[in-house]
Amino acid sequence: MFDWLTRRREARPGDTLGARLRDYPPYEAPHAGRGSALRPDQAAENLACFEQVLPQRLQQVSALLREVAGIDTRAALADPSAHAAAFADELQRWALAQWPALPAEGGLARWLDSRRSGDDIVFSMLLDLAILLGELVRRGNPDWHWGLDLDAKNLADGMLSARRIVLLADPVGTHTTPFVLDVEDIVVHRFLHGDDPAQRLLNPLRRLVEEGLRGDAMAHWRQAGPAPR
Repeated sequence: MFDWLTRRREARPGDTLGARLRDYPPYEAPHAGRGSALRPDQAAENLACFEQVLPQRLQQVSALLREVAGIDTRAALADPSAHAAAFADELQRWALAQWPALPAEGGLARWLDSRRSGDDIVFSMLLDLAILLGELVRRGNPDWHWGLDLDAKNLADGMLSARRIVLLADPVGTHTTPFVLDVEDIVVHRFLHGDDPAQRLLNPLRRLVEEGLRGDAMAHWRQAGPAPR
C-alpha cells in the first residue's frame, strides 16, 4: 500500500512530524464520509462521540505540539482572550516549517471521505487542531458551542459544513438561523493549500480565533435589532 506519510519531497524538519504521526491515535467517528451523505441520526451519533472524546483529543494534540513544535497549549486554553492570538501565530510558524513535508494528495475529496486513520492519519491531527482552536473560541466567547450544522438550506446548497460538527451560535437580530463556524474546514484548507500566498503570508488560524472571540459573525445582526414578529 502507498504510504503517503512516509513519502517526502526532500529532507526537512517536517520529517519529525511525519514520524510522530505514525503512532498518533486516530479519531474514530462512528460514521465516516461527507456530512451531506449521513442520516440525521448518524450525524447525531458522530456528535455524541465527539463530545465524549474531546478532552482526550485535546490532551493528545497538546502532547504532539509539545513534542514536535515546542508549543505549550496551557496558557491559551486557560485564558484565550489573552493568549489565543499569539498561540495561533505559533501554530502558523509551525505549519510553515513542518506541514509542507506531509503530502496532501486527494484534496478535499480525500478529507471528506476519510476515516482519518492509516494513510489518512494526518486528518486526525488536523481535526484535533480544529478541536483545540475551536475550544479557544468557545472558552473565550460563550456565544459559541459545538453542534451540528442542520440548516436545511446549507444541506441543499451542498455546503461542506452540512451535518458536520461545527461551532454554532444562536441567531440574533434579524438573522433566523444559527451562525456556523466550520473550524475543521479552515484548518484542513490551511493544510491542503499551503502554497497559496493567502495561507502563507496571512494567518487564517489567527483570523479564525480573533474573529470568533470577538463574535464578528454576530455583530452586524445584533446592531440590526430583533427579528420582526
